[in-house]
Amino acid sequence: MSPDDILNYIENNLKEDFTLEDLSQKYHYSIRQLYYDFHNIMGMPIMAYVRKRRLYSAAMEIALGRKMYDAAMDYGFDTQAGFYKAFLQCIGCTPSEYRRHHQLRQHKKIQAKLLAVREGKKDMNEINIRKMKLEDAKSLWENIFSANTPEEVRLRVHNSVEKMEAGDYIALVAAAEDQIVGTIIAEKSQYILHSHKCELSDVIVNPAFQKRGLGKRLCHEAFAHAKQMGADYVTTSCRGDGSEHFYKAIGMEQCGRIPDGIRELWGEERVYDEFFFYKKL
Repeated sequence: MSPDDILNYIENNLKEDFTLEDLSQKYHYSIRQLYYDFHNIMGMPIMAYVRKRRLYSAAMEIALGRKMYDAAMDYGFDTQAGFYKAFLQCIGCTPSEYRRHHQLRQHKKIQAKLLAVREGKKDMNEINIRKMKLEDAKSLWENIFSANTPEEVRLRVHNSVEKMEAGDYIALVAAAEDQIVGTIIAEKSQYILHSHKCELSDVIVNPAFQKRGLGKRLCHEAFAHAKQMGADYVTTSCRGDGSEHFYKAIGMEQCGRIPDGIRELWGEERVYDEFFFYKKL
């Protein structure tokens, strides 16, 4: 029996009523051993993981139009109020907010308030590029990391802020008034043989602000911070969906390509070539 067996069972039986004792008997573990082994692998108690997966699955059903009460009952919540409270704590927003957000993303619609901000910014140089702050989490969820939950984004931002305080890491955002419309991260390698390199990641610009030079500004700001951290090179990779042309346009050199190197495990399960780039600072 492997951990994958337990994970697959949980995933296939989220709407069933089972306990830690049921799982221990099914997989011939003592309750104590199953609790600690699962915690060591997944970083949380097994039944906390089950609860989280149930809430995530319920969230997706609600996003697709299911009534909150029906989803709550199916996933083992006795009251609508209890489900609402658990949803808010785990997902980071209300069920109705999650549904609205998913519908905008599904139909690739841009929020009206973001369009208004764009119309007021004829010059992209008016947009402020600064360090990421904890209070940016909500806007980052709405405009940048829209496939994640608000709670996932909050934790992500919290980790970035902590890393910046420790050094050798910079997370930048492009702020247009109170809206975050772009991000980039530069992290210096901790591997001693690569300590002269910084890796770029999360290079994202909201669709409403793309092809206006904002991505280029973010990258050049990141290059400057990488140099301040003592890096001689910056490296990055991207999917072959046209993004590779952007990195060439900002002066990065292509140094590799893996056919079908990126495979999405969601939606249409698209496959992309993966391109690798570097720039000498």
